[in-house]
Amino acid sequence: MRKCPPRSTKDHELVLEFPVAPDCPSQSPRINPQMMLERITQTMPLRKKRPGEDARRAAEKIPVEFVL
Repeated sequence: MRKCPPRSTKDHELVLEFPVAPDCPSQSPRINPQMMLERITQTMPLRKKRPGEDARRAAEKIPVEFVL
């Protein structure tokens, strides 16, 4: 593994200027729910073929559900 060079003193002096664009949307547009369901239908068979997919999905499941 390669080590990164030490920081120069100029890195601390770096000032970034961000543009001001109040009319620029900060979030990407939402996808139509029906279109998202179609995407899932298309990609799920491909995802199921990936090695270790079943184990990964099982690890992400929540073992207990609480109702507050």
